[in-house]
Amino acid sequence: GLARGFADKFSDLDIAVFLSKGNEPLRRQIHQSVLDEEKRSGIGIDILVYSLGDLERQHWGETEKWMFSEAKITYDPRGEIEKVFAEKLMVPKDFWLKRIAVYAEYLKWYSCPAEGDSTMAEAWIERGDLEAAHYCLNYSVEVLLRMIYALNREFVPAPKWRTFHSYELKWLPKDYREHIKEAMTVKNFSIKDFERRLKAIRGMWLEIVPKIKDETGLTLNQIHKYYVEKILRQAIPPQH
Repeated sequence: GLARGFADKFSDLDIAVFLSKGNEPLRRQIHQSVLDEEKRSGIGIDILVYSLGDLERQHWGETEKWMFSEAKITYDPRGEIEKVFAEKLMVPKDFWLKRIAVYAEYLKWYSCPAEGDSTMAEAWIERGDLEAAHYCLNYSVEVLLRMIYALNREFVPAPKWRTFHSYELKWLPKDYREHIKEAMTVKNFSIKDFERRLKAIRGMWLEIVPKIKDETGLTLNQIHKYYVEKILRQAIPPQH
């Protein structure tokens, strides 16, 4: 958080130390120094000590990629840590396009259909289960957040930071905070409240659609074709 420019009374200090090679006495010494500093300062410090070899072998999931992409390297005289970070944060050329395609399809299914299509959220209204309908909107909010991070070429933070850090992204739909608040608020399990939330979600989607074209060069129809052929790996039959 400190490296990202945010820290408050609930924050601790996360530090990772990478040694050029394994050194157990030095590792214990570092941990003891941290314990001494915690007692002196009253600030919680979470310390991780690895060798560079450990770092190279580590698998970084989504949260780790987000966390280390935001980290500040304070001491790296030979540039070794920076090099390993760059390698681990590198993604395939089509990485963001695939994400955008998947999220676009999920949003079409759950709440933001192509013209004339029904959605899973609305299907549950017809089935008489308002709780399930509202849950589909909850899931749509999560997919929307992931879509917005992908459109900004950013990894997705851990859930506790997901909405908070979304406010700082370079591109956001117009009136984003107002819409996301409306979309997340459940006043009661009614059709009227469902429609209010759905309107907020679709308001963000209308802003997202042209951004998808700007970022990928593809229309929604082309995104669908890409999803089927490149992700599902199925052929689309020719239109007659």
